[in-house]
Amino acid sequence: MTELTTTPAAATAKPGIIAPPVDTSGRRMEMIALSSIHESPVALRAVNRTTQEYKELTDSIRRVGVLSAISVREEKDKDTGKIVYVLLDGLQRFSASKDAGRDTIPAQILTADQATAMEMQVIANAQRIETRPVEYSQQLKRLLNMNPTMTEAELASRLAKSTQWIAERLGLTKLDGAIGKMVDDGLIPLSNGYALSKLDPEEQKNFISQAQTMPAPQFVPLVSNRVKEIKEARRKGRAAGPVQFVAVARLQKLAEIKAELDNNAPTLAALINKAKIKTPLEAAKLAIKWVLHLDDDSIAADKAKDDKRQADEKAAKEKRDADRKEKKAKEAAEKKVASELEPLKV
Repeated sequence: MTELTTTPAAATAKPGIIAPPVDTSGRRMEMIALSSIHESPVALRAVNRTTQEYKELTDSIRRVGVLSAISVREEKDKDTGKIVYVLLDGLQRFSASKDAGRDTIPAQILTADQATAMEMQVIANAQRIETRPVEYSQQLKRLLNMNPTMTEAELASRLAKSTQWIAERLGLTKLDGAIGKMVDDGLIPLSNGYALSKLDPEEQKNFISQAQTMPAPQFVPLVSNRVKEIKEARRKGRAAGPVQFVAVARLQKLAEIKAELDNNAPTLAALINKAKIKTPLEAAKLAIKWVLHLDDDSIAADKAKDDKRQADEKAAKEKRDADRKEKKAKEAAEKKVASELEPLKV
């Protein structure tokens, strides 16, 4: 642990700083006036003051103050030439302190250029689950752009993550803007977002509905098949055809398999009778297909769901188009009336 020693305030005081202890390692721990701190232009997370967690944090700081110091770096104000402090880590605590009516906050003062500051923020946020994944990934990419010599492997090492984790995260920056927001808002699971990022933005839009509703074991193979189709078409010098329904292998839920076994396999018995299977080997193959959702009935059920999804999407699109057309017609009519009334105002 770093040893801190206290020096007389008069010997080291700066505007907006109260009773500064000095960190013998070169990093200073001081109480800084909130008014002297500027928010970073590359902050990784926005403050949502409406959440219960934020309200509880504000109440706690109002009662007992900030127990974990924020991190800042010194910078000269371009207009005044005075020393100000740019926030590196602790935006939530900083904002909650202001909302709690506090005047000062404990801070660790670091010396860092912009690139290093960005790196510090990324590392500080690497394992915070509340960080919005696509926004965070965009900052990872920005960090690499600011450090041209840094490899993805080096970044992974600094964040104590695998290179695959870094690659997947950077892949999220390839998502269409609206789809990326859906991932950040939790409307699309992160695993499905990773799969979508392997498609071009226009292709991604064809899978929005499935991405929101399908479990990853079903959705990821579906997108992987489409990626293969596109690559194969490009290899042959032609455009890929429209998205077609593809039966995707995925395991039945363990509870359903156990229920089938405990109840004398009624579903499998019906499938065997329907297919007029005679040999044990054929029955075994059919059982495996059922477990993988690849028997005829499972495929038909999935196809029906996909047809309904496409019909619903088509109906929704037609309604949106009709609403836009109606809105434009209404605006045009109002504009026409306004133009006809204009001469009467003179």
